[in-house]
Amino acid sequence: MFFMRHSLGFVRNFYRYHPGPAWVLANAKALDLTPSQIKQEIVLKNGMFHDTKVGIMALKDAMRTYKNVAMQDNPSIKELIKDARAVGESYTYLSYEMIPYHIKGYRILNASQKEEYHKLAARNFKMKMRMMMKMMMKKCRWKMKMMHKKMHGGW
Repeated sequence: MFFMRHSLGFVRNFYRYHPGPAWVLANAKALDLTPSQIKQEIVLKNGMFHDTKVGIMALKDAMRTYKNVAMQDNPSIKELIKDARAVGESYTYLSYEMIPYHIKGYRILNASQKEEYHKLAARNFKMKMRMMMKMMMKKCRWKMKMMHKKMHGGW
């Protein structure tokens, strides 16, 4: 969830047309991947997961550092600017670090696999959007229920 909130709309804007190596591996049978392709996709998936994890940790650290300096009685302007830049750089890193892995994973596929990839990706994205809408509606109903309880003395 942290990544989803801090990735400049990666899922909406990029993933929709470029699912990554983990998705390709999950659809290995439908895509008819060769053993060599599977090995290459595994290497990409592991590299991407590692780089994303490192990026999230760096962003959290940068945000924590900025917050600590900003909460001082008389913070240094230079320090605040440096820390804000570090947050921005970490945020930006997370928005682009996955792109090479997704593109390289796609480039491993042959022409017929790419055709199937696009069909599966479109279907997958529609299902994902439906699930997200259901989750949002469920959360909204829960919030409404809590507001109703609070307004009518349910607390």
